[in-house]
This record gives sequence, structure tokens and C-alpha cells, in this order.
Amino acid sequence: MKNSSKIAGVAVLFFVLVSCVPAKKVVVQQAPQIIEKERVISKPFDAVWQTSIEWFATHNTPIKNLDKSSGLISTEYSVSIGEAYKYMQCGSGSSTFSGKVELTNHSGNFNVLIKKLGDNSTKLSVNVFFGATINTYKYRGLLSTEYVLVSSARTNCTSTGGLEREILDYIEAGN
Repeated sequence: MKNSSKIAGVAVLFFVLVSCVPAKKVVVQQAPQIIEKERVISKPFDAVWQTSIEWFATHNTPIKNLDKSSGLISTEYSVSIGEAYKYMQCGSGSSTFSGKVELTNHSGNFNVLIKKLGDNSTKLSVNVFFGATINTYKYRGLLSTEYVLVSSARTNCTSTGGLEREILDYIEAGN
């Protein structure tokens, strides 16, 4: 009986110690991705400008700044979770023995810069910036299934190049 109490005590101590150790963060290096951010389009500035404004309107994307003389159109918007995975790489949430990590509030902003190069030549640039909130939770108690928020912080995400490509393709096609 005495040995079984010692074994149970050691098992509980081991369980408590393991649950208090923070999870190791594994960083995987990815090869740099080449993202097309600009194109020279064989169309006049005014036609490219008009198609750019149409892109924002048809994609329900509010314009934050608009200045035709400088060729700048910019926005800020919330990204749905379905779009987030399509357009940005932020990593993913995870579960550990002591809690979990979730990514929420995916958002971004981008700008379109249009520059007249000639009568029938226009340079189009798209710059995208994404971010998300990383929430870290731990279990409320030793045998609990309820989580408590430990920390919350914003993180920068990288672009997949998908949004840039969609905008460049749309404007070049002149839809």
C-alpha cells in the first residue's frame, strides 16, 4: 500500500510539473516567396484609375484615402477567416497540455499606386500589409476544461501574393 501511494504521488507531481512547462515553439523556415506587386499596363492612366476604383466597389472594399493627383488609393479592412487563409500566412493556433493558442481578428490594409509612364503606359503597384491577434490561453485549473486568457498581442503576417495577383489581373483585364 505504501509503494502505491508513493507511485501515485510521483505521478501527480510529474503531471503538475509537465503541465507547468511552457510548450516549445517550433519555428519552420520557409523559402522566401516572390510576390508580384507591380505591372506596367498598356493602357492610359485614366482607364487604369477608373478600373481600380471599380475593383474596390465590386469587392465591397471601403476606400480610406483617394488622391488621383498622386495616384494613391488605400484601404483598411477586416478579413474573413476564409479570405485570411487565402491571402495571408500567420501561422496557426495550437493546443498544448497546458492550454491553447488561437489567431483571431485577421485584418489588413493595402494601397494601390498608379503612375502614368506615357500616353498608353501606366505602372500599377499593390502593397499589402496583414496582421492578426495571437491569444494565448491556459486551463483554469489542473483538471479543468475551461480556458483563461493569459496574453493577447498583435502580430504581422506575410502575404501569399493572392490578393496582389487578383487586383493586378482585374485591373489589367479592365473588367
